Amino acid sequence: MKKVTINGTDYNVKYTIRALFYFERITGKAFEIKTLQDNYILFYCMILANNPDNILEWEDFLDAVDNDPKLIEQLTAINDDYLKKDNILNPTEEKDSKTKKGSKKK
Repeated sequence: MKKVTINGTDYNVKYTIRALFYFERITGKAFEIKTLQDNYILFYCMILANNPDNILEWEDFLDAVDNDPKLIEQLTAINDDYLKKDNILNPTEEKDSKTKKGSKKK
């Protein structure tokens, strides 16, 4: 599990179903990233879901983001790594490679 440091505290960060549930509970809508705010809420939920004993307040998260631009870069990289690993960003890439392997002519 990846970690980020906010205000001197280490937080576990992972894209999980629990984070998506938190997103839906906080926003009151089905999970979908449409706005910049949605993206930041997802990052916040990824922290909340993986640190139940160390709750970070929304305003403290926003202050940390404002004060440390590298924090969003870290959170984006963690999220992107998960999405790439599970072919969520480009699901046809894996299917295409399987099709190409299976369609070789003899």
